[in-house]
Amino acid sequence: MTVASVVFDLDGTLVDTMGSVPRAYAAAIRALGGPEVTPDQVVEVWHMGPTPVVLAHFLGREATEDDLECYFRHAATDVRVFPGVADMLRALARTGVRLGVYTTATRRAAARVLASTGLAGYFSAVVAGDEVARPKPAPEGLELACELLGVRAAEAAYVGNEEVDLRCAEAAGSLGVHAAWDAPARSVPPVPRVPLVAARPLDVVTLLGLPGEE
Repeated sequence: MTVASVVFDLDGTLVDTMGSVPRAYAAAIRALGGPEVTPDQVVEVWHMGPTPVVLAHFLGREATEDDLECYFRHAATDVRVFPGVADMLRALARTGVRLGVYTTATRRAAARVLASTGLAGYFSAVVAGDEVARPKPAPEGLELACELLGVRAAEAAYVGNEEVDLRCAEAAGSLGVHAAWDAPARSVPPVPRVPLVAARPLDVVTLLGLPGEE
């Protein structure tokens, strides 16, 4: 397979938000009169959809603009890029492959994270969870990202840290790459077609057979 583009999940793959964001959700839900929930409970429903969907799930009603403002006030600002991610993106950019992001996060949240971490300039296409009708593992968002990048999904690799990401890649006919650098000891998620496993970000470059690792 010749890889013409690489699309990435965002949270837990490019940036370490798996602790700060669930805490922000839990605090916002409590402030909005919802139930006491733990960050772990938030993570369990993380992939239901973008922020309004997750808030609505816990609040038991449709999330309003005021609810979203409350969440963003609680959202942590100390999101960090995983070590090695910037080096990986620079190496991939040198190979000429087209780079994109498909995330369950809303457009607003994704734009905020990419801008604040300095990663925005690497990506020619960003598709957010509130821009597709069906969330992962449905392939719609990944297919849209590939369309915006001008490639077929079969020519793309999708890099993500969760099983739902790899199932999304499989549904789209893309090559799945398990980003295992957030928890290297964790086993590969059970998907019918075993994905490539990247223990560190630069492994993505070599696993895809692209030049210019160092």
